[in-house]
Amino acid sequence: MIIVKMNDTTVECSIAASELHEIGLTPEAVINGAENTSSFFAQLGKEVGQQLDYNPETEVMMMSKNIMMDGSVRIFAVKMTNEDIKKASERIRGAAMTVLNTLTQEKIEEILAKTGRDKGVAFNEVITKVSDTISKVYGKGEDKAELPEPEASYQPLTEYAKYMMEFTNLEDAERFSKVVQKLPIVDSVLYKYGGLYYLMAGLMSAKEEIIYDMRRAGVEYSEILLVNAPEAMFIEEQGEKIIESDAIVHLADLTR
Repeated sequence: MIIVKMNDTTVECSIAASELHEIGLTPEAVINGAENTSSFFAQLGKEVGQQLDYNPETEVMMMSKNIMMDGSVRIFAVKMTNEDIKKASERIRGAAMTVLNTLTQEKIEEILAKTGRDKGVAFNEVITKVSDTISKVYGKGEDKAELPEPEASYQPLTEYAKYMMEFTNLEDAERFSKVVQKLPIVDSVLYKYGGLYYLMAGLMSAKEEIIYDMRRAGVEYSEILLVNAPEAMFIEEQGEKIIESDAIVHLADLTR
């Protein structure tokens, strides 16, 4: 396991799949927080705590976990003081107020009153605004300037992850594409199999706010969302290819 201290509050941990197998764990178990990973996280928390001089009585340790293309697991641990928690709470409160102001009863009634294409456009505008608001919470918005400069020369590499979304109809795939079209999606293909639509999309980013946006949209619009899943190979081999390239772009155009 490689641990890199990024600054006084953040540590990056990289664990190879082979290392996990040696101690009887799998990357999926670590990501899902399975019961047999408790001792692993206890040890990790101890090592990270020493790196960050963490005080469990007055501070909080937040961790985010991702599986990389090679099967390794990358974990970011961030130490938060009371002041950090206060700032985060203020951002969340502000975002919540913005969401409430965006989704007023009057606005909902206005969308419901529209017909055809105008209804979809109006609803997508609301979803996009809500998504942007939530992204500011995870991206820390205006507080970015207050973050300390990294002490380590090491920087996380941009990562590629392959997403597969299942849709019962083409309209949901179009709505999903409209929401995510501005994300760094480098390739996308649309398949049809068994009466269902499957959208494969390669996301090139290691930023948590971007990954969150992609997964939020997938959960919102698709029936199933899988990341780097072997099931995608079956759909690619057995499914009918509907849009061979830039499927996100073409589907998003259909909603305009």
